Amino acid sequence: MAATITVLGIGNPIMADDGVGLALIAYLSRSVTDPRVQIIDGGTGGMELVPVVQDSERLLVLDAVAGPEPGTVVLLTGDQVPRLLASKLSPHQVGLLDVLSVARLLGREPREVVIVGIVPEVVDLRFSLSDVVTEALDEAAAMAYEVVEHWLAEADYRELDCVTQRRWS
Repeated sequence: MAATITVLGIGNPIMADDGVGLALIAYLSRSVTDPRVQIIDGGTGGMELVPVVQDSERLLVLDAVAGPEPGTVVLLTGDQVPRLLASKLSPHQVGLLDVLSVARLLGREPREVVIVGIVPEVVDLRFSLSDVVTEALDEAAAMAYEVVEHWLAEADYRELDCVTQRRWS
């Protein structure tokens, strides 16, 4: 069975907290083993991510996000996603907005996109995450895991052959 859920970690690991998306996929790759889920290190990728996005029924993006206070874990869904990407916290987010737009123009976009992120404290040349972002990793990873498990449970329900619908009056 092909992967229908993509977990895409994006960010730049040499720019301190901007690398949080990559740290989060490292967490998830240890706990998510279902073959319907592909975990992708998108780095600072741009248009080369279009095929990955197009092949996904559901896309979970893990990244640093703009928000109220450093270390805050943020969950964005629906129309919140393009608004966040338009805020341009980092250069790769502009690329992701472009990637999603191209997928839409080509008629093959995920039916659902969710972003789980952490508000960065430091986005500067540094090879490690700040303490406040490191402390938020467990919470963000748990939130991302919950999103994936929810999607898998929905997929399991849809795949049942014995499910019938009845109309009750």
